[in-house]
Amino acid sequence: MSQDALQLDNIQKSIKLIQRLRSGVGQVFKDLSDGISEYVEADGIKTKSDSEQTSGEKSEEQSDKHKAILRTLKKSLESISDDFSDLEKTGTSIGPVQSFSNIDNLSLDPVDKNASLHSQLLQAYKFTNKMHEHAQHAVTILSQNSLKRTQSPRYTSGKKPRANLLLASLASPSNVDQFVETLKRDYPDMSISIARPFGSCGVIQIELGRTLRAIIVLRGLMIEWVKVKGYDETFRTDDGQIDIWSSSRYQVFQKITDHAEAASLHYYAPAMPEIAIKSFVLWFQGFSSLFSAPCHKCGKHLQNNIPPTWRDFRTKEPFHDVCRM
Repeated sequence: MSQDALQLDNIQKSIKLIQRLRSGVGQVFKDLSDGISEYVEADGIKTKSDSEQTSGEKSEEQSDKHKAILRTLKKSLESISDDFSDLEKTGTSIGPVQSFSNIDNLSLDPVDKNASLHSQLLQAYKFTNKMHEHAQHAVTILSQNSLKRTQSPRYTSGKKPRANLLLASLASPSNVDQFVETLKRDYPDMSISIARPFGSCGVIQIELGRTLRAIIVLRGLMIEWVKVKGYDETFRTDDGQIDIWSSSRYQVFQKITDHAEAASLHYYAPAMPEIAIKSFVLWFQGFSSLFSAPCHKCGKHLQNNIPPTWRDFRTKEPFHDVCRM
């Protein structure tokens, strides 16, 4: 038998002896506890019957119990003495154990529930090392191949879209005015004007036939705010200032305002701000038939006393709120 195998065998024997010593010591304390309780009980019996028994008399039954307890204690102590002697002999033959870390000491723990913990940690450590090794191989292989989603240089740089975002929001007032003039020529059936009551931000006012009025607040060439009211309503306060906050008193135009805000987000394209605004105005032009066109799905003009207030983003077809789902 090799030296390492002999060392391991001696360690296992020592662990078993320690476990037997623990069990033997526990049994001794239990026997002592039982003997003391028996002695107290017997002493109490003797005191009660003192008038009937002479001094020095003992019950033969209690004497046998005491002798049996003493024999048990003697046997347990002899067993402990033998195990301790064997442990001393085995311990002297065990050489120093080389410990690499505190985890290695778990394998020497005599508690049964901790015996498997060391092997589990060792397996986890081996698996982690193997995973790191495979990851290093994967990095080496992937670094030899340049992976790109597209070969177009337009999408390889992240700086160009950011520049477009800045250009859309920082368009000069003169460029915005020129763009509004283009809208007037492209949509002659709509009355379009622009004002700047809040400084550089432009406020476009639109009248769509005799159907409705709307204002669009621009930050550069980006739509920031939309409000829609009836043709008999105004966007002016009592002192003649432009009012962009108050809503229409009609439920129809309140719904159209909500749909127009959704459309401004749908057509949001900071990289192409002029096309985004033109697409929004073209979609908004579909409300010229607000009170004349029936719903494209149900074919009715009114549903819950409200005309079709939704226009499809692609076809501009009219729908009621419940019909467009």
